Amino acid sequence: MKILHLTKKYYPMIGGDAYTVNSLKKQQIRIGHTVYILTSNCDEIARDEKVFKFGLKDNSANLDKITLQRLISLTFLFFWGFSKLRKLKPDIIHSHSADMGFFISFAARFYGIPLVNTCHGISFDDKQYFFLKRLAENFFLRYSGFKKIIVVDKSGLEILEKAGIKKGIYVPNGVDIHKFERKPGEKSDGKTSFLFVGRLEKQKGLEYLIQAAKFLKGKNDFEIIIVGDGEEAENLKKTATEFGVDYIIKFTGKLSEHSLIEQYTGCDIFVLPSLWEGLPLTLLEAAAAGLPIIVTDVGGISSVFTHGENALLVKARNSRELAGKMQELMSDKELQKTLSTSARKLAEKYSWENSAKQLENIYTDV
Repeated sequence: MKILHLTKKYYPMIGGDAYTVNSLKKQQIRIGHTVYILTSNCDEIARDEKVFKFGLKDNSANLDKITLQRLISLTFLFFWGFSKLRKLKPDIIHSHSADMGFFISFAARFYGIPLVNTCHGISFDDKQYFFLKRLAENFFLRYSGFKKIIVVDKSGLEILEKAGIKKGIYVPNGVDIHKFERKPGEKSDGKTSFLFVGRLEKQKGLEYLIQAAKFLKGKNDFEIIIVGDGEEAENLKKTATEFGVDYIIKFTGKLSEHSLIEQYTGCDIFVLPSLWEGLPLTLLEAAAAGLPIIVTDVGGISSVFTHGENALLVKARNSRELAGKMQELMSDKELQKTLSTSARKLAEKYSWENSAKQLENIYTDV
């Protein structure tokens, strides 16, 4: 089967959609499929003979925004579809961005190529998102002619059904559990190391993690390692300095895959204070590394993670509660061990092999 994935972000960019598409590509090639990638015209994205770029040159920070530059690029995608799909002749187009899916849908329908879409997070029902963004997403999901709309967390199915959008189907993300396997003696000693991995954006709620560090400083020997980059990086560093916790918090920036795995396997506790989410891949990676997890109860997280069993769930935007759970885990090594063991068992249920097989069945059906 010849598969064309559409994605705003792609390897080696940071982001769940970028990592997901790259992981699926590798697995689908192993199965025997031919896989092409169509993505944004960003210097951060590696190009090869099966990775195409479209539109105006842009940067990763602008790809999730509605800008004139982005709209012009999407118009280019409309024409790219008619000029390239006839030559490429994919059997299936798998969009990972509803707007990209909409703009290529005209050519896809003209050439009779089925189109499916994965929602890596749904925003149209969440008033935290800008109104125009929510309106656009709702429109694209309804009128792009998607044969199936794939969600990565079960709460997404409820959101689609409530909105009267049919064709929803649940396929969770996967994780390479062997890659993140912790080896004996790798666990850090001395001070407790908290780890965050992700884009440094408002969505991730890192200001509340910094506030929690302020509440805890002087009471415990701990550090917070923040891995990733984004448009909030400088603001977060400034906030850490203003709160007097810049000596506690280490900003690593973007790391290589090898260095990232070293952080997962070398730290003690994973913390994700997001304001909204679907099912973040970083949570599955942390679980695969056997890290005790503290995470906000948003999106589809509680449909996978259970408070007190394989994670500690806290309210979003509540730095006091977050600090309390961080203190609780630092003080209770048995609870750390319980959460670690359960998280690892949970991660073992997820794999890219399973995700790829489920998607293959969907492709065949449509």
